[in-house]
Amino acid sequence: MTPRFIERAGSIYRVLKEMDAGCWVISYSDPAAPIFLSDENIERFQRIPAPDTFQPQELNEMTPAQRNRLALIQPLLDNPACVTDKTVRTGVAADISAGGATTVRRILQMYYRFLATGRFTSVRNRSLAPSNSIFDWAIRTYYYSAKQFSLRTTYEIMLLEKFTDGEGGVRKDAPTWSQFRHYFYRRRFHKDPQKTISREGLTAYQRNYRPAFGSAAQWRSEPGSFQMDATPADIYLVSRYDRDTVAGRPYIYMAVDTATQLIAGIYVGFSCDETAVMACLAQAAEDKVEYCRGHGIEISAEQWPNSGLPREIITDKGREFFGPRMEELCRCYGVEVQTLPPFRPDRKGIVEKSFDLLQGRYKPLLRGKGVIEEDTQERWAVDYRTQATLDLEEFTQVIIYAVLYLNSGRRLPDGKTPAQKWMEASTHLLEAPSHELYRKTLPRISGKLTRKGVRVNRLWYYPSDMENLTLGDTYTLAYDPSDTAAVFLVLPDGSHRPCLLQGGGETYKGISLSELDHARKEEREVRRAGQAREDAASMASIQAIRQVVREASQGHNQAGG
Repeated sequence: MTPRFIERAGSIYRVLKEMDAGCWVISYSDPAAPIFLSDENIERFQRIPAPDTFQPQELNEMTPAQRNRLALIQPLLDNPACVTDKTVRTGVAADISAGGATTVRRILQMYYRFLATGRFTSVRNRSLAPSNSIFDWAIRTYYYSAKQFSLRTTYEIMLLEKFTDGEGGVRKDAPTWSQFRHYFYRRRFHKDPQKTISREGLTAYQRNYRPAFGSAAQWRSEPGSFQMDATPADIYLVSRYDRDTVAGRPYIYMAVDTATQLIAGIYVGFSCDETAVMACLAQAAEDKVEYCRGHGIEISAEQWPNSGLPREIITDKGREFFGPRMEELCRCYGVEVQTLPPFRPDRKGIVEKSFDLLQGRYKPLLRGKGVIEEDTQERWAVDYRTQATLDLEEFTQVIIYAVLYLNSGRRLPDGKTPAQKWMEASTHLLEAPSHELYRKTLPRISGKLTRKGVRVNRLWYYPSDMENLTLGDTYTLAYDPSDTAAVFLVLPDGSHRPCLLQGGGETYKGISLSELDHARKEEREVRRAGQAREDAASMASIQAIRQVVREASQGHNQAGG
């Protein structure tokens, strides 16, 4: 049916429904609820042809988003009473809104606009300004530059080079600043990708501005491809050995499955090297129920369901991911490593976002307990080291609880948790005994076996069994930087024999090497202070003895004289 339009005093209306006593119309320029015009009132209006901007969209011309909007308001369009009866119209819109799509007001706005114009968006006739070669030259030469001149500076340089007379003054035909600025925005130079590439570099454009299509989670369709990265935690911790000593900021390493967004492995500690990467992979491969129980947390297998090595590791070119032990692990178990360009966190966005979610989970709950705020570099900011309260073990428990929420409590857009998606998918991980993998991931040193044992990190250990060991021989030793009690002697056949701390070193049992260094530093300071007191007491004693001898000598001389 040909649309009918009427006009009065510059206002245009579209006729929606004709009746015996009048007709129902809707404003074309400002769509709102339809109104009824009686025959007497409609005579005051003039019938006009459809406006030039009236260009209804066919279904095949609509974008997917516009088709979704049409489907949303289709119940209103299918019910003729919605045009004439406000109660019916509001009721149908409320039923649509109950599905959670959007609000009643928004639904009615879309409905009114579609009735009036046949579109969901207004038609805009934007014609580009006529080309100006001098303006184009100035913008592309000076504004599109790594020197990042402002637009105003670009305009002034253009005047200096193109619009000055022989005496250095600005010519009368020079364009104004308003003309230049209007030309810049009318020609849409500010939205040209070349602007960002020229001013900030190609890497910045690819990382922050390039079009991104599809879903990062669909990059790998099956579980078993882990994205890995590390970040320093925004919190200061205290030493487990001496809670008055600030141990520093821990590092968090994380392995996140690409397909399901499940956090498969974590490492929390003070190491930031290949050892931390290997520990993260070892934790990803072990049974999570046992791991959490080791930290005093009881969970069910469904809360953290993965165990096993990934088939593929996706990471950047961090050197800790390409050490000799990492290469040995990949050869031994067949793990592939895909390297991404440096300074491109967008290429592994799932693990980067997981860090944001993880830190955003615990930081609000630990404010005032050593959490580092954004004002840490500002003048008069609080020294957050003085607020440190948690030690490494307590912070690890906090991280575990946050990971459990992100894995089995957080809902993804499809309504499922990462743990549910993992259990529903067919996983093909690489199997590796957890204790074997743990020991393979430990750093190695060499040490000679003596009657006192072997010395590792200035602590003495003795093997749990001396069978097939010879005093005086040099052996390879594996040690855990996060636990001074975990040292293993590597035998020629590749097996590992536990070593035990000597009696004098049991004071440091269970702490990390970083905390051990802090403890030894404190002990040195205590010894230094004690030595100073001993020296002072010794000198006071010597002076007193000398005084006694001196007085005795004077008395003897006087008696003899």
